[in-house]
Amino acid sequence: MRRKDIAQTVASHLFRTEAALDSALEEAALMIARISQLRREHGYSAVLGHDAVAAISRSVEALGQARSHAMAAHASLAHEASSLGVVPAQLHGAGVSKPPENPPQRTTGQDLLTLVA
Repeated sequence: MRRKDIAQTVASHLFRTEAALDSALEEAALMIARISQLRREHGYSAVLGHDAVAAISRSVEALGQARSHAMAAHASLAHEASSLGVVPAQLHGAGVSKPPENPPQRTTGQDLLTLVA
């Protein structure tokens, strides 16, 4: 197996892991929203289903932490790719571009007022 093929295999698993975490977060958030919507539509007390919503909320937090760990792994693997002689940008991924490593400074409200004045 060539070095690029090894890197692509690992990258493909990483991309699927990241996508699975995003999907799990989406589903959990939709479940919370749907439980709340159904409860309100049918006139049930907020007490009904509260423990379940609280538990799912904790799972969202855990999934968010897992997503952070996956992103850290992604950064680590990208950094290590050079030791294989692989350029991470040449690997096939999720088809989305990454944000710049040094994003431009955000403008504050005061800065905007100064620009307008």
